Amino acid sequence: MDVGIVGGSGYGGSELIRLLQAHPTFKLRTVAARASAGRDLAEVFPHLGLDGPLVPAEPDRLAGCDVVFLATPHEASLRLAPELLRAGAAVVDLSGAYRLPPAEFAAWYGVEHTSPGLAPAAYGLPELDRSRIAGARLVANPGCFPTAALLALAPLGDLAEPAGVVVTGLSGTSGAGKGLREDLHVSHAVQNVTPYGAPGHRHTPEIERGWGTCAGLGAPVPVSFTPHLAPMSRGLLATVTARLAGSPVRVRAAFGAAYDAEPFVRVLPEGVWPATTHVRGGNSAHVGVAVDERAGVVVAACAIDNLVKGAAGQAVQNANLVTGLPEAAGLSAAGVYP
Repeated sequence: MDVGIVGGSGYGGSELIRLLQAHPTFKLRTVAARASAGRDLAEVFPHLGLDGPLVPAEPDRLAGCDVVFLATPHEASLRLAPELLRAGAAVVDLSGAYRLPPAEFAAWYGVEHTSPGLAPAAYGLPELDRSRIAGARLVANPGCFPTAALLALAPLGDLAEPAGVVVTGLSGTSGAGKGLREDLHVSHAVQNVTPYGAPGHRHTPEIERGWGTCAGLGAPVPVSFTPHLAPMSRGLLATVTARLAGSPVRVRAAFGAAYDAEPFVRVLPEGVWPATTHVRGGNSAHVGVAVDERAGVVVAACAIDNLVKGAAGQAVQNANLVTGLPEAAGLSAAGVYP
């Protein structure tokens, strides 16, 4: 089965290339890029051990691909996805272009949606909505922060008050992409942790919509979300705090019921908290949970690799579901340590 990648010279694109080399069914046919078009993969990403040209990011270059991954900014995804769908490809989009209803997208991203009939697409968090992803032609890969936050929140359901949820996130610098920015210079980022994008980070509405569904309300619920930039290249940790509404003794059982059968989510033993170093390189999510009865809250945390379960790995997981392949094909939950 032939697949293509647009945005192959970015961090998400390079991670897709790395993962697809081990896939038993998907064959990487085309890697397209914008700024790096015309260069060789071996020059752009020596660590991949591959040769081959990066071609211009145009739909005709993806002709014949059964699945196309868009590891592109949302503006490019808005332009490319409709044309690729018309050409017969299934599309897994890693940008925010198709995660939200059109009006909500315009409010949070500051641009009008040019393909309102396609949004929102199937939201690609398999652990929460596997049935809608299977067989979809367009899948909106979740943001990295919403992936971790919703995996931590979802099992709480009626065990937590819907209102007043607080989410704190920490992400490695690769989450900001390859672009040059002053706050990503090594002299600034190393030995420094800082909040950013609060209170209006673009991942907020994804978390709010997902939490509203998990809480059984069928509508978004306001959530306070503050992301932080941490001095590491990859890795992401989201910690959620919610007012306890149900019996404390039901909390751990709820997390077990939600994830014991999931291949990529591991609920850690009581008293053990997730660490980003333990999920590095794997398509896994480690979740820890505890009840603070003194404060009347439940605290849950989830660690993922922002480039794997938070981006490329989850995209492959979604493509497997779209094409009817085993969900775990080409993926491993095992991390790289140290």
